[in-house]
Amino acid sequence: MLQVSGRGPPCMRPCRRSGAPVEIMQPAATTSWQATNIVAGHQLRIEGRTTSRSGARAYRHRGTARPSHLSADEVRADVFVKEVLARCDALKSAGIWPAEPLVRPRAWLQNFEEPDKPLAALLLEHFNYYNEYLTDRLLVAAYRSLADGMPKGSAAPARETLLLGLRDAVFTPVEGEEPNRTDSGNLLCRKARQILRVPEERIVEPLEALKCAANQTPVVFLDDFIGSGDQFLKTWQSVRRDQPPRSFEEASQNCPFTATYISLVATDDGLRTIGQTAPMVAVSSAHVLDDSSSVRALKAGPTDPDPGLEARIGKMLEKYASHLTPQEPYIAGNLDYKVFGYKKRGLLFAFSHSVPDATLPIFWSPGVNGWIPLLERT
Repeated sequence: MLQVSGRGPPCMRPCRRSGAPVEIMQPAATTSWQATNIVAGHQLRIEGRTTSRSGARAYRHRGTARPSHLSADEVRADVFVKEVLARCDALKSAGIWPAEPLVRPRAWLQNFEEPDKPLAALLLEHFNYYNEYLTDRLLVAAYRSLADGMPKGSAAPARETLLLGLRDAVFTPVEGEEPNRTDSGNLLCRKARQILRVPEERIVEPLEALKCAANQTPVVFLDDFIGSGDQFLKTWQSVRRDQPPRSFEEASQNCPFTATYISLVATDDGLRTIGQTAPMVAVSSAHVLDDSSSVRALKAGPTDPDPGLEARIGKMLEKYASHLTPQEPYIAGNLDYKVFGYKKRGLLFAFSHSVPDATLPIFWSPGVNGWIPLLERT
């Protein structure tokens, strides 16, 4: 199955051959291809043809001659944009991507001037979407990986201690920048009750979890995404009461308890930051993104190296950043973040329930002059 760069289960993006995570069947010697998509119980068989390096050949494959007013490069660009949109349609038809208006690839591409559409389509081709089914499977995978015996932190407890702690642990959300009931951590707590069968009385607010930690009760923190690691460290270090221990960090020093952090997706930078500041926390994530998951690592194709591609994408992102009006002050007030997302991560993915602020704002930000985002950040 096709995967995002890094480790973990597959996700939903319009791949070059079929428009979804695929099991590639044996390709023929010609440019024809066949692929079978098997995701969440859906099976979709798609047949088509790959884009030729020659625009004229690409049109001949379709039984038509190249229009005389278009150059070969223009034909290639036009064919590529149409094929990416066709793959998006395939994902929607299979029920893997949601229907309009939740995800709007065609309307989103119309934001761009004609010469910029091929680059925008390249971003769209590499955009990954975790629907609710996959989100649930990521949670199960991250939870089960606690038993895999792999290191979860430089000073984290051993496998046996982690598994023993789960019997009595309380589960609590990682808080957002401004804590509220719609934070992703709260959603993950509800899913832990529904999917992991965690008893409802063991799902508590952070303050109650701190009181439990003071009595050396194990605590499991839940969230969907580790970007910079800042949100978890804020939850870990925030002073919550007047009497000691006043924070989880203080509790870990004065009355050691087993602390586990379960996240669906994480960046290697975020894991490193948490490991340096809170090495005793066992972090388990189903999917880890490294630098190859950034927009800066995009390539036009495995056989078409383009050393100037990164610079051209950067210029396009800067050009359209002026059209964007993100509602997050820390994004709107920082040009680099407005171009590449929080901490300049430049990621290209979203969950069905939310979009990380480290994902390119060009995908999710509202804008001026009728700008239509691909999907909204909730």
